[in-house]
Amino acid sequence: MQIHKTTTPIFVSKFQCVGSECLISCCRGWTISIDKKTHQKYVFSAHPEIAAIAKDNLILQRKGKSNYSRIRLDEKGNCPFIDENKLCMVHRDLGEAALSPTCATYPRLSSRYQDETRKNMTLSCPEVVRRVLFDPEAMLLQEQDELLAVYKTNLIGQRQSVPQANQVIHLMAWNLIQSPSKGIEENLMALAQLILMLQHVSFDLHGQYEQVEQFYEGLLRELQSGKSLLDANSVARSSTMKYLALSILGTNVARDSARDGFVLEGHRQIARYLDVSSLADPEEIDEKFVGINQQWQTLCEDSCISEPHVLRNYLLYKLYSGYFPGIETATIMRQFYRIVLDFFYLKTFLSVKSMHDELEQQTVMKTIASFSEKTLHNQTIDARMDFAIDKINGGDDLTCLLLIG
Repeated sequence: MQIHKTTTPIFVSKFQCVGSECLISCCRGWTISIDKKTHQKYVFSAHPEIAAIAKDNLILQRKGKSNYSRIRLDEKGNCPFIDENKLCMVHRDLGEAALSPTCATYPRLSSRYQDETRKNMTLSCPEVVRRVLFDPEAMLLQEQDELLAVYKTNLIGQRQSVPQANQVIHLMAWNLIQSPSKGIEENLMALAQLILMLQHVSFDLHGQYEQVEQFYEGLLRELQSGKSLLDANSVARSSTMKYLALSILGTNVARDSARDGFVLEGHRQIARYLDVSSLADPEEIDEKFVGINQQWQTLCEDSCISEPHVLRNYLLYKLYSGYFPGIETATIMRQFYRIVLDFFYLKTFLSVKSMHDELEQQTVMKTIASFSEKTLHNQTIDARMDFAIDKINGGDDLTCLLLIG
């Protein structure tokens, strides 16, 4: 027998699909794979309309049982099974049990390790975004242990366990992000400093734990005292690098949004605001980014994202979803930089958008869901983001830290 733990955040337990009220339908713009059993069920359905739609719109792929066919979307990019009320007629008329595994599980996710299963949901669903960001209890974790027979633990997949030292790093990172502070950027910088410390001791928590613990506790004290960990002079010199980061993110994310053009439209607003081609003095670009930072501070003080839990929950979600730093510590700074790039882009995006209209919850939900569509559902995005990080750093592995301020 072996103890197997299941971890479930509160937002997962509370989630309910809002159906036709969803801001961005998951039944639009995506390739929807259908397994062989579901394909046959639809084509030979006793429901004449569903059978007719299936025969006309299920395109055979025959790439294994789980990818036997795919759904042909209509001219607007919508699934043909969607009715006039934006509801799935399969679910409506045949029940949830008739849905394909793809449709039945989205937006639910599950990460399995040898001794733990971690339940999750993807931020590409705007209702998940709402649950994560705007519920103060969203990132509280519920744990349940069960005894599994040895053969069942083997069926869980011969998966690796996250090393104990990495679990300690995860807990430290979690507490640093969760700590009260002068601003959420301070929490990110504290985590960056912890990572640099861990690299300095070669992640030897067994031999250097007392030194690491003292450093970590010092960071917590500095955060809670309201002391700034950001270098104001370095932040002021980062405008050119920030512009480069936005250009790269525009190429890798904004130009390729399948479900709607929300991110592309917002990215164009950023480009119009910066308007680099018309600037005669290089210092003018600095003033533009000062304006973005001032607008961000306004949002953090008085808007729908001003409650302390909102941005903390977003970053805690990032740590949780990848079980930061995961099984390998060798990539820890690269993992951190991906989080920083996400945060920097969303900060810039929301700041510029709110210069035109008051920032509302729905705007935040659509922004994060649309952005996450490309950063969480693309097999090549990590490689492309790593390329972006290398280009931004330009040979100095710490340059990306300037994106935090």
